[in-house]
Amino acid sequence: MSPSSVILFTILVVPIILLLLIAFFWKRARIVLLIFAIVISSVETYYVLYKQDSSFQKWYEYEEAVNTHLKKTYPEDKWISRRATETLFPATGVEIIFVDETEVAYLYLVEEGVVNFVGYSSEEGNKSPKRE
Repeated sequence: MSPSSVILFTILVVPIILLLLIAFFWKRARIVLLIFAIVISSVETYYVLYKQDSSFQKWYEYEEAVNTHLKKTYPEDKWISRRATETLFPATGVEIIFVDETEVAYLYLVEEGVVNFVGYSSEEGNKSPKRE
């Protein structure tokens, strides 16, 4: 798990655990606190799912922009696109692996609708890539 996932998990779970502990010892307000805990956990779940879904939607738009750019630039080539996970730009980064050059992964970023080639990574000992 990444550090940001641990922090998010802690932020989401600690308030619910505190409410459940208080409800366990404070019998008068037990029902109200348990209902409050259910409401908080429902809102948090909705928020996390919405944020994740909107992040994927945005990335699909970036992927479409990169694919359109590559179809114009390399009309005869075929490639596979994937989300860039090992970069500083995971939200806007699209990694491209061309079928005829599987040992090289090219990174493209989309900023304000403009597709930019950022760099590439290749296997050790590989010659310079065909595309730049």
